[in-house]
Amino acid sequence: MKPSSPADWLDPQGDPTPVLDPEAHMLEMAARRGHNKDVVCPQVVVGGFIDLMTAPMVKATRAVDSNVHPQLKLGTLRDCPIGVATIPVGAARAVAVLEELIALGARTILIAGATGSLQSSIGVGDYVIPTEAVREEGVSFHYAPPSEIARANGIATRTLISAAHNSSRAVHTGSVWTTDALYREFTGKIRTFANQGVLGVDMETSALMIVAEFRRVELGIILTVSDLVYRNDWPNIFGTDVYQDNCVHMADIVMQAIGELLETTGRV
Repeated sequence: MKPSSPADWLDPQGDPTPVLDPEAHMLEMAARRGHNKDVVCPQVVVGGFIDLMTAPMVKATRAVDSNVHPQLKLGTLRDCPIGVATIPVGAARAVAVLEELIALGARTILIAGATGSLQSSIGVGDYVIPTEAVREEGVSFHYAPPSEIARANGIATRTLISAAHNSSRAVHTGSVWTTDALYREFTGKIRTFANQGVLGVDMETSALMIVAEFRRVELGIILTVSDLVYRNDWPNIFGTDVYQDNCVHMADIVMQAIGELLETTGRV
């Protein structure tokens, strides 16, 4: 069999109909869990990749478990229904959950995550809010050709930037590099991307951006800097009290951003 490359992956080989439709699949799975059809996924969903990020959001919205989706809790903020989702780590699984939340009704999604810094001017505890991403994961090439740039610069991103600037932490906006290969982040490549102005590296952003654009929903992502990838000794704060504090603070920024959206638009 001839090897394929990302440029080939959008070729449907004659029939572009997906076998699995996310909306139909989610409705089927919800019915199996005894889902009440009167309970739906809110249009507004906040989320994070680990409990440290989602727990403050659950508390702020008084969210409780639902049978709408196993990764989704349901709450409210200012009388507006809010979903709180746990997003899996890694582009493929993160996109699957994003697809499912969109299929169930999510239209504005704000996600908190982590990134490794590629710049000496970006320190541990700073925030990076990506507006673009270098696509080196595999998922996004099933949604858009390699020539398409991964972007998120709509109202969700702009409001996150505004809320983050109200904090005492440094905030950086721009491009990040998304890769599937945690243990293949080469020193030379890191140096090249850094010289091009790329701010950090993660494992989900570019895929989430491309899928959000494909599905025409609003997406905003904020990342706390957890480690310094540009240094060969790789300083990091995973598992420390400092990292926990940063995650809690970042979750507060996400909730402030949702509050700003509600205040300025009357809805999200």
